[in-house]
Amino acid sequence: MPYVLVVDDEESIRKLLMRWLAGWGYQSKDASNADDAIAQMAVEPAAIILCDVMMPIHDGIWLAEQVRERWPGTAVIMASSAQDMETVMRMRKQGAVDYVTKPFGREMLRQALLRASERLQGST
Repeated sequence: MPYVLVVDDEESIRKLLMRWLAGWGYQSKDASNADDAIAQMAVEPAAIILCDVMMPIHDGIWLAEQVRERWPGTAVIMASSAQDMETVMRMRKQGAVDYVTKPFGREMLRQALLRASERLQGST
């Protein structure tokens, strides 16, 4: 199973997502902001990043752009309550491979992770 980095400024959400990931057999770590995520990626790049869009300082779209430039093999899944097409298109343009709308359930996230994993296997 690929290693997943969970990036969200809300600790309760990070903990919940990490419990779900562990239950599905994924190894995961978490970061509370985009800068922490970049620092962790420099040490141990994740195969998949699950990232909130709205975070202080640097948002998830900024993080997706950084990841696309530095670690192009990493799949980014964005999570946001925003449902407007402009936001979705910006996410796709910056390298997000998938998008889940908050609040999302376990199955929606599991399907997004499976699609990201398939994309990773297809690129190797």
